[in-house]
Amino acid sequence: MVSDYLKRTVSERPYAFILESLTERLELDKVDRRLMSVGLIPVPTDFDPRRFLEEKTIAFVPYCCKPFDCPSNSEVGRKSNVCAAIEGTCDHSGCTVGKFVQVAKKLGAREFHVIESDGALFVWLADKRKEGYTHVIGTACEFAVSYALEVIHGQLGFDGYIVTINGDKCKTKEEYAESDMADRDRLTFIDEWTITTLNEIAEALAEENHRNAKAKENGITAMQHK
Repeated sequence: MVSDYLKRTVSERPYAFILESLTERLELDKVDRRLMSVGLIPVPTDFDPRRFLEEKTIAFVPYCCKPFDCPSNSEVGRKSNVCAAIEGTCDHSGCTVGKFVQVAKKLGAREFHVIESDGALFVWLADKRKEGYTHVIGTACEFAVSYALEVIHGQLGFDGYIVTINGDKCKTKEEYAESDMADRDRLTFIDEWTITTLNEIAEALAEENHRNAKAKENGITAMQHK
């Protein structure tokens, strides 16, 4: 359960797992170096991405990836879960949230969440776990990932991919706590190479599924002609 985390204020949450221990906690020495080089970390390290399409998958991305000129900012503010890209109605060419949503859908993600705060994210994840979702494609900075995994993977039991972001990321506990409470006007993004690699993985899985379906179809046809 996530109740212990949700009862704590941001300043009281345990940050003992921050950057220095991230490598040890995720066993990064076992991760495919090609994936790490573009900002993808499988959790656990032997996670098979085929499971994204075979079972129920969700995805999330932090509000700090939203552009400053996002059309919804004037209506609901940048620090909001509202995102036209999730509905497929955003044409902002420079928004990496939209590009991430598109490729995550190809990988099998069915529902999405823009992180306004850790508490809201954990509640959403807990609800989705009850609905039978088991895999997540989670986008975050290394600082957030290093302790949130205690809830997301350790307590709730999600596995999948961590997608690390670039840009003006939080670098201290104080900065992260402030960004959790209010928009600190930081702009982060998902690197194009990360998006490209995710897309390559999605296309490879789609091709594999197509070959398997074709082989099954041919097998049935052959049996019918015997």
